[in-house]
Amino acid sequence: MMDDQFFRRATRASLPFLIWAAHFGFSYIVAAAQCTPGAWRPEGPNPWLLGGVTLLAIAACVWIGIVAGKRLRAGSTEFVDYVAAASAVLAVVAIAWMGIPVLLVSGCA
Repeated sequence: MMDDQFFRRATRASLPFLIWAAHFGFSYIVAAAQCTPGAWRPEGPNPWLLGGVTLLAIAACVWIGIVAGKRLRAGSTEFVDYVAAASAVLAVVAIAWMGIPVLLVSGCA
């Protein structure tokens, strides 16, 4: 039987990247669905929906980074805590970078 701790640690370390991937997929699906000819919203993706999802994803990654940072300051020497903190920072940058076009693009091209 597989070790359950491995999957728990792997998920803790990669969760920010999974959040980024979900945000990435959601943003493109919403943009594609709302920019399709004959869509219910022909003027383009709803910036409030995509902006809210972006802020929610950033908040989740920041929270993961804070938790990992607290564990590191408490004296944890586990490599998974370092990876979780670093991946949270990288995921926040990636989500924010992808959220910028939501503010800049006003309609479907």
